[in-house]
Amino acid sequence: MHMRGAVAALPFAAFVALCSCADDPDRAPTLALDAGADAIGAGEGGNLVGNGATDGHPCVNLECHQVNCEERNQQPTTLSGIVYDPAGVHPLYNVVVYVPNGPVQPLSEGVSCDQCGVVASGSPLVTALTNSDGRFVLRNVPAGTNVPLVIQVGKWRKQITVPRVDPCAENFMSDPSVMRLPAKQSEGDMPQIAIATGGCDAFECLLQKIGIDPGEFTNENGGGKVHVYQGMGGSPLSTPTTSATTLWASSSLSNYDILLNACECSEEADEKPQSSIDNLVAYANAGGRIFNTHYQYYWIDPTKIVDGPVVASNPAWASTATFIPEVAGTTDIDGTIDTSFPKGEAFAEWLVNVGATAARGQFPIDDARYNVRAATPPSTGWISDPSLAQTDSSGGALLHYTFNAPVGQPAQNQCGKVLFSDFHVVSTSSTSLPFPQECTPGAMTPQELALEFMFFDLSSCIQPDTDPPQPPQPTQ
Repeated sequence: MHMRGAVAALPFAAFVALCSCADDPDRAPTLALDAGADAIGAGEGGNLVGNGATDGHPCVNLECHQVNCEERNQQPTTLSGIVYDPAGVHPLYNVVVYVPNGPVQPLSEGVSCDQCGVVASGSPLVTALTNSDGRFVLRNVPAGTNVPLVIQVGKWRKQITVPRVDPCAENFMSDPSVMRLPAKQSEGDMPQIAIATGGCDAFECLLQKIGIDPGEFTNENGGGKVHVYQGMGGSPLSTPTTSATTLWASSSLSNYDILLNACECSEEADEKPQSSIDNLVAYANAGGRIFNTHYQYYWIDPTKIVDGPVVASNPAWASTATFIPEVAGTTDIDGTIDTSFPKGEAFAEWLVNVGATAARGQFPIDDARYNVRAATPPSTGWISDPSLAQTDSSGGALLHYTFNAPVGQPAQNQCGKVLFSDFHVVSTSSTSLPFPQECTPGAMTPQELALEFMFFDLSSCIQPDTDPPQPPQPTQ
């Protein structure tokens, strides 16, 4: 069935404790989430289940609205749907979806250690993850009206209200304008992002296509969720913009959840002294997420500099892959996805689902570059060009890889993530124009879609990529 009525945005922390049903299990309790809420209770939907029915403890809050459909030989109460990017266009993989059974607390500000496996805020009653279609299925959902629902990946979080969940039936959320991540702060929670612009890669245009509202792009004093810093040759804002060099050297880096370093057309080593490299390492170790494109490999292995003397090093990060900068190769290729691990398999399926390619495991890349031969385990290689590896003895075939930080620590001690991509957003008019006039309108290209997938994967909780993602455990 389809949901009846519009789905309203849930005001932040507008969750009121519900009745305990243990003393009178036959009465129909009322959901107290909103004024006038009308719950479906035992008289309409069957026996209520929850802790009160399973272990002798009183049911609490929405537990009192879970209906025992099995006793009536009926299907379980399910709530399913599709979660989309902030634009409401592309479905997203590995998004947590849950029904909270208590107040959802504010997210912490600034860099933090977000590891997978912890219980999400709000004492989740039922949980699920979206698959490569962006679809989720929640089972044994509380029945009634105005049921709260949370969708979340990392610090992207939106709280909504489901108008009605019918008991012992399939309930489907079908509206992309509702089931999308926030595009602006008034719609929910968003990570604080810093982007260092670059003359050869207008990454900010991809963020706009993903659906982030233009009003969220500001300088560091403007209050937006995307703070733009001026990298070498990068597009400016209409307001004064602080240099990326200042950001990389500053303790204010810890204010950001995600750092995007767009390609500046060369290594620009003068902007990146040893002290700034050490600052980025400390940032990632504390839980920061870093997305580097092309020449920004300098942060990972500055000893491989092509344009100038070696003046800095980063041995821990350099150990994550073998860099051989600027190997010659074909720039317009079909990238090959490593599907030997769960997320890689989902990535390949997702690109087919969103129309980036018809060939599962491959997609077209424009303007590829070759600076990495191979990733060193436990780093994860995602995209490669095997044809170059076969014809060039020096390698240089890996186009995209990630590693968790601190490097060399056990998985349970890792909090951050670093990503390197050797192809650009590409689809821009001119980085000499101010943002957003520089950006070329239109649908995403295949490689932009690939970068969107990787951007939200970078935003998600930290775990070994060899493990299949698991939803947070419901509270017992």
